[in-house]
Amino acid sequence: MPQDAKANNAPGIPVPKSTVLVIDDEQTWRNLLGKTLSAADYNVYSAASCADGIKMASLHKPDCILLDFHLGDGTAADVCLSIRSTQNIKKTPIVIFSSDPQAAISAYTQCQADKFITKDTPLTELFLILNDILKRRVE
Repeated sequence: MPQDAKANNAPGIPVPKSTVLVIDDEQTWRNLLGKTLSAADYNVYSAASCADGIKMASLHKPDCILLDFHLGDGTAADVCLSIRSTQNIKKTPIVIFSSDPQAAISAYTQCQADKFITKDTPLTELFLILNDILKRRVE
């Protein structure tokens, strides 16, 4: 998270927006999440592949990554392994967001994800999860 976001959160002092990186090979999900998160005042970047997601994470250093499990060029495990081994982003919270409920065990064991949720989870619950993760990150 940018240094400014950890600064004094006193009334009247603007708090920078949190940045979320959405990595999903389905354009429909990238568009939906991008529009919904932007409307909720998040800065949003998106990537359609493992390779692009890893590059975007290194470049933008997001506050949280929302990651599909199955991608066209690999799995969330590939992305997480790279992120968890890169010094300046290794502590970035990762939420696996997948249509495959069977990926939950791998999300925690192989990916070291902070949270796993299925794509049928209501977006309101997704926001609660993101807010909770981001709040803990600032504290």
